[in-house]
Amino acid sequence: MELTESQVAIRDLYRNYMTNELEPRTPAFESCEESVFPFMKKMIKDLGLDMAADAILKKGRGGEKSEKSEGLDDETAALMRYAETQLIIEISRINPGFQQSFGVSVGLCGGNIVIRGTQEQKEKYAVPLLRGEKVGCWCLTEPGAGSDAFGSMKTSVKRDGDFYVMNGSKTFITNGPDGEIFLVYARNEEDASIQAFIVEREFEGLSTGKPFKKMGMRCSPTSEVFFDNVRIPVSNILGGGNKDRNHVRKSLSRERMGISIMGYAIADRCFEIARDYAKEREQGGQPIANYQLIQERLARMYIDVSNARRIVYGSSASAEGLSALDASAAKLFLAEVGTRVATQAIHILAGYGYMEEYKVERLMRDAMLLELGGGTTEIQILTIARHILAE
Repeated sequence: MELTESQVAIRDLYRNYMTNELEPRTPAFESCEESVFPFMKKMIKDLGLDMAADAILKKGRGGEKSEKSEGLDDETAALMRYAETQLIIEISRINPGFQQSFGVSVGLCGGNIVIRGTQEQKEKYAVPLLRGEKVGCWCLTEPGAGSDAFGSMKTSVKRDGDFYVMNGSKTFITNGPDGEIFLVYARNEEDASIQAFIVEREFEGLSTGKPFKKMGMRCSPTSEVFFDNVRIPVSNILGGGNKDRNHVRKSLSRERMGISIMGYAIADRCFEIARDYAKEREQGGQPIANYQLIQERLARMYIDVSNARRIVYGSSASAEGLSALDASAAKLFLAEVGTRVATQAIHILAGYGYMEEYKVERLMRDAMLLELGGGTTEIQILTIARHILAE
């Protein structure tokens, strides 16, 4: 892919910032000595992302992502989509866990409120989320429900005058321990419909569990969230009461595409580290890159990265985005590419790849979550098969 001058400028801006600002902080983030959220607010301000969010909010637009570009010429709209994709890539190349927290707070929680919320909800909740002033959570998964988010949902709400009373729990919630604004999906006892509610940390009856100890994405805090007779104002139903499950499915497709981009970014960084190491590391009087077995590993890694790159940039170039079928296919392939290339990088670096210094061991651990979150590999296969057989 040949980049335009504007695209190169955007890529270099983000890459230099993440290299100079995010990478030095990563060890402290990964050991949980420092929280990622103060830096998240700083990054949003430094890169001018808060100004872009304010511009979107001032226009008061709802609708889907393609509609948010209404009034822009095609070139400008395409550049905005490229910038959004490239930001995810550059963050994920350095620290996928940070991207996990950033993407959920600003994208899944704040973004859904921007797209579907009332103007009052946008001003009260989306503005501080998009500025990094508040931490957001997206609460769908429940204990025991697994990937059957709708059929097994037990978290419920019941109308009580000007309030809804919520009971239940969610699990594996990104940003849960630090969350201040929770976008919670629950079953309405009146008609069994699934609705989204904006719940504040201060609402009595809401509590969160201790942070889970995880294999990867360690700087992104994850926990359970509990609702014990939480009273939620009727005005906090997302968008005023949309009962259509389709918007949740579209949110899942966007989440899966975000995961896909992260998989590509991890693979791209691991390939670069392994390639450079193979050219510098000498064994038997010559660089190990001269050995055919190393060359085979590098060649197969490049094939994966190259195919992943075409999917990522091809998808971001489409104003309409991906269908549910293509989003699942991309997520399945690119998540597996992330773990596969990261594992190959560890093989090339051998003992050094197993050490923290060269970063690939952390990137491999982080990549593993991509095959589990947003629907497991098995669920993606079932989803893909269901769609292609329905055609």
